Amino acid sequence: MSANKNVPFEGTEKAHNALKETLTRTTLNTLLANRIPVSIADKLSRQVADKVDLLTLYKIVADDMKHQRVPKQRILDRTIVHMFEILFRIINSNSNSNANKGNETALKQKEFFTLVPRGECLDLFLQLVKEYCMGDTEIQRYTYQLEQLIEGVSNEYIINWDKLYQSDEFKRYLSALLSLILKHLRDDRAPIPALENKMPTHFQPYRINSFLNQICKLKQTGALQLD
Repeated sequence: MSANKNVPFEGTEKAHNALKETLTRTTLNTLLANRIPVSIADKLSRQVADKVDLLTLYKIVADDMKHQRVPKQRILDRTIVHMFEILFRIINSNSNSNANKGNETALKQKEFFTLVPRGECLDLFLQLVKEYCMGDTEIQRYTYQLEQLIEGVSNEYIINWDKLYQSDEFKRYLSALLSLILKHLRDDRAPIPALENKMPTHFQPYRINSFLNQICKLKQTGALQLD
């Protein structure tokens, strides 16, 4: 295999073997499907696998990954989840201030995903939050702003989320995002009515609305701070 100084990584022996095995098997099956004798097909398929420049394949994949971005909606979704994780800890910190510190159940309940499980429930929650509190224009605006912030904490195609979260620019961004969402939450039992209309009952959407209601009440006290 030829050397290539522009390749960011060369791949492991395990990767080499897996690729060669795949190439050999695919080529062999193709030749056999075209009625090439087994002995000839076997020899040719092995030669093809040996002749392919795997480093070039790695470079093509690496370049493609480098120029791909995390899907726009997903980076915004991740940020919204991060915000609600902070809010959930704040709400539970207040409500459990007098609770037994050694109570494992109370500690477990401080995780946002015990209220909004990952998967279908979280996806529905994010969809409804964006629909009800943002809309297409704001989604695009906040996604674009987030992309600009990410540019400064990305190494090749890897995002340093921890560094992003610690930056002052991101904290200002998150505060603005929170203000936008709070602006559209209804100040009643069901801050986002669609949760209980569109989310399956086994996800207990009324509990999620109760959590959002607590956020609204905390906002009224002026004590709601993300940092």
